[in-house]
Amino acid sequence: MTIAHQWPPAGGRPSAHRRGLPDLDTAEHIDRFVHLFYQRLLADPSLAPYFTEVAGISLEAHLPLISAYWRKMLLGEAGYQRHTMARHRQLHARRALGGAQHEAWLGHFFAVAEAHFSGPKTDRARHIAARVMDNLYQQLATLPGGKA
Repeated sequence: MTIAHQWPPAGGRPSAHRRGLPDLDTAEHIDRFVHLFYQRLLADPSLAPYFTEVAGISLEAHLPLISAYWRKMLLGEAGYQRHTMARHRQLHARRALGGAQHEAWLGHFFAVAEAHFSGPKTDRARHIAARVMDNLYQQLATLPGGKA
């Protein structure tokens, strides 16, 4: 069973919300989440090369885009208009993204959410991330060049 299939937990209900932790219910909280998440991703030697070498991202340009995506998904803000799957297909064509990378990405996402945030928007973010990763994995697995 993958991490994506473990959310939501058995019974379909997330864990109780913890006092003192903010929810992902403001742009500021989402920006903080994205920064913490990318710190973890870039510290992971199995994932960092996808961002730094293969995609060659500029954090100054990339992080605001990722924050805009999550603000759209969690707060309903307009502004994010990119095609996420197309970008990841292009990356996959340069260096295959497989199940190990998807699991590591989602594990970091869940770890940051668990350590720093709590509430219904945080639960929704976990659910969205799990679905996005599952969908991405399924789509990339059908591309030429082998399984994702």
